[in-house]
Amino acid sequence: MPNVELNYLLLLPLLGGYTFLSIFYYTKFQHSRIETQRLIFHSIIVGIFLIIVSSYIDTYILKKHFLNLREFLGKFILIDIENLNFFLLTFLVSPLLGLFLNLIIPTNIMMWKVIDKWGDEFEKLYYLSLNEKKFSKRLVMVTLDNNKVYVGYILRLTKPLLTQQLELIPIISGYRKDDTKKVEFTTPYIKVISELIQNEDFDIIDEELLVVLPKDKIVTASRFYPKVYEKFQEESYLIECANVITN
Repeated sequence: MPNVELNYLLLLPLLGGYTFLSIFYYTKFQHSRIETQRLIFHSIIVGIFLIIVSSYIDTYILKKHFLNLREFLGKFILIDIENLNFFLLTFLVSPLLGLFLNLIIPTNIMMWKVIDKWGDEFEKLYYLSLNEKKFSKRLVMVTLDNNKVYVGYILRLTKPLLTQQLELIPIISGYRKDDTKKVEFTTPYIKVISELIQNEDFDIIDEELLVVLPKDKIVTASRFYPKVYEKFQEESYLIECANVITN
């Protein structure tokens, strides 16, 4: 077979490797952010793996148990190039393998693995709070660069490493004072949310109360525990009183 034909055929495993990286949940989010050189290198590595898998499928499955089907499908390829059938099989295996792995491996496990390995501390915090069973443990407090403060629960995380916004259902909001950075809450939402939940108007909560925050505007984020916050407020008040007395 001429080298020119071989060079073109080798593009199929490379494209197959890229296709697999783009479909498999564990790799699709991380590989959408890396530079082109690394993406090509990883596609080559996966392409070599696909050649090995395809060789096994062709030798031990198709030729042994589905020989007639293999020969029948081969008739649909009108271009007479040696080994073209095999390299086409390599390319077709990539999306099927990616979809198969997505089905057998739970999405939440792969999402956490992606965030734990490649995500920043903000994304880890968001994911952990989102998956808490108790509502009180799901609350987070977010401070924006304009000193606006939101306390609420994260609605969803659909695309780790890619999404540039944080979707939050607030239960209370306020601001930080410019001089002391102390939080002052001004707008409670919890009463409205409770009434909507009692009336089973869950869709309205998402539609009307959802706040979309740009990630690049978020300065700080932390877990929010109401009892702990109240305790700190009491201690802060006592400190202020002590300062007044001593002065």
